[in-house]
Amino acid sequence: MKANISLALNAILIIAVIYLFTQIGQQNAGSAPAATTSSSTETLDIVYLDVDTLLQNYTDFREKQEALAARQQEASQRINQRMQALEKEFREVQAKVQQGLLAPNQIAAEEQRLGKKQQNLLAEQEQLSQTLGAEQQQLSTQFRDRLMSLMDSLRDVRGYDYILQYGQGSGVLGARDSFDITQDVLSILNAEAQ
Repeated sequence: MKANISLALNAILIIAVIYLFTQIGQQNAGSAPAATTSSSTETLDIVYLDVDTLLQNYTDFREKQEALAARQQEASQRINQRMQALEKEFREVQAKVQQGLLAPNQIAAEEQRLGKKQQNLLAEQEQLSQTLGAEQQQLSTQFRDRLMSLMDSLRDVRGYDYILQYGQGSGVLGARDSFDITQDVLSILNAEAQ
């Protein structure tokens, strides 16, 4: 009995939903031509910028990125060399302990010395990582601010309504090449850097 009531209520609800959709569809169909005629007279000037291409070819930014990457690699190599030297010291002390060449108080002193050395090296590595990370963030922020300033001036001068970002991760899936202003922007940025 309850199943029959439930089926009847579901049927009534489905009929009501279908009726509402048909009414809304008829109302929208009647008002659609007026909306399209008013919007067809206004055109938007929309262009896009391929940021991936810009980052690859913007000379000043690329040079700064390469210099930062070289400093990161150099710092990493320096830290790795010091870690390897510390590991060698650990092995040497361990060999002396196994041979019985160190007294218990000497073992404790060596463990403390090497532990402190390891802590200092790890702290230096962390500090270096934070410093280089902050420099990377600053470089990205400077680039973004410069690009936004340039986009604002181009929008004002050329009358663009929208400037979209095209590239990996953007919401634009495709666009005509005639709307691409990447080379114009790249020319301006590279000229300013010289």
